[in-house]
Amino acid sequence: MNVLLLEDEEAIRGFVRINLKRNDMNVVEAENGEDALALAKTSGPFDIAIIDVMLPTIDGFEVCRRLREAYPRMGIIMLTAKSQEEDKIRGLELGADDYVQKPFSPGELIARMKSLYRRMHPAPEGASGRSEEEARPGADTANVGGGPTGHERKDGLPAVAVFASAAGAGSHGYEAAASAVPMQQPDGGSIIWGPFRLSVQERRLWKNGVEIVLTPTEWALVKLLMERGGESVGRDEILSKVWGRYFVGDLKIVDVNIRRIRQKLEDVPSEPVYIETIWGFGYRFNRSDSS
Repeated sequence: MNVLLLEDEEAIRGFVRINLKRNDMNVVEAENGEDALALAKTSGPFDIAIIDVMLPTIDGFEVCRRLREAYPRMGIIMLTAKSQEEDKIRGLELGADDYVQKPFSPGELIARMKSLYRRMHPAPEGASGRSEEEARPGADTANVGGGPTGHERKDGLPAVAVFASAAGAGSHGYEAAASAVPMQQPDGGSIIWGPFRLSVQERRLWKNGVEIVLTPTEWALVKLLMERGGESVGRDEILSKVWGRYFVGDLKIVDVNIRRIRQKLEDVPSEPVYIETIWGFGYRFNRSDSS
């Protein structure tokens, strides 16, 4: 895994670097936003960028925005102050895939990075791999900056089967989308739902034949909802499936990513048709016939 680490505090940067290298990651460091953006061009490609919010010149938000614009499929994790809720939301809205609150343990950061990397490079269908428990770093690693790291989720849920289809681009408009069902094919190629076609193997999404570029997290979330098309999926389950069982955070990360996805998928994002909110529970990919 190739990692771009942007942190202006040398002590924290060095401590994180050591732990990442111990986990066989290649790390390129930057202490300011300008250097990070330059390194992204000259020393990439990077799988994941770790970006501190508080920086001396260009802040982490602007770096996140520019990296997301230039490298839409790069994984981005923001390092935020625990007390600054608006920092988390703003980073997610600008395209970050995840955030880690300071103070944090290297074990937590590495677990989140591995979870994000699995979303970017999923194992082939039917292939066996390490479980989340096996992949999770040891809990005895010291916190960066000291202090607690919060409660961890342990409510693992069963895996979701992948649907596929041999059909074409599908119908257009709300009426067609509302009555559609995910079409299936044994080869595991695509999911067709109304005007959307999602290629599982290529990790790409089209609407009416036009490609919609998604971040790694957006991709995982859309894929989950399309696999379960017409079925309501709770926020807790989305959090476990997309961010992993050991995500330390709150459900707002789901809602912010849904808003971001609607900006790309919906004709009128403020009046969503394809991703429906199930109030007090979660979301589903467009309305079913029984709505």
